[in-house]
Amino acid sequence: MKKTITIILLSVAVLCATGWIVWQQQTTKKAEEKHQQENKTKDQQLTQLKSDQTDLQHKNDEQKKQISTVTKKLKKEKKAYEKEVKQRKALEGKVDQLQKELAAAKATAQANKQTAQTTRKTTVKKEPNVTHHPPSQWVQDQYDWGVKQGYIKE
Repeated sequence: MKKTITIILLSVAVLCATGWIVWQQQTTKKAEEKHQQENKTKDQQLTQLKSDQTDLQHKNDEQKKQISTVTKKLKKEKKAYEKEVKQRKALEGKVDQLQKELAAAKATAQANKQTAQTTRKTTVKKEPNVTHHPPSQWVQDQYDWGVKQGYIKE
């Protein structure tokens, strides 16, 4: 009976050891499958991230091009604006100068007009027996012209 108990105990020990080995193999197999699945998932994520990075890099390059284009346009517009400002300042200077010249010319013309009006005398001789009204300016100018030409003697 000792032999049977020993055989039974040995059989149970062998079965337990075999069961434990099988259980360890299944656990290892499940762990490997899980590890492989995680690797596949991570590889897919890595591929997606690389693709997203490439897309973002292209977008970034396009935005840089747009920014450089806009910057160039702004520089051109700034130069044009500065040129217009310079031209406007130059024109304003010329306008001021012309206004001063105009004011001086008006003052000179006014002075000449006053001088001409004060120095001009009526040169028409009045006859004592005729009621005489002063001649119009046109008549006076015609008379002066006739005297200068020698047609009328004073």
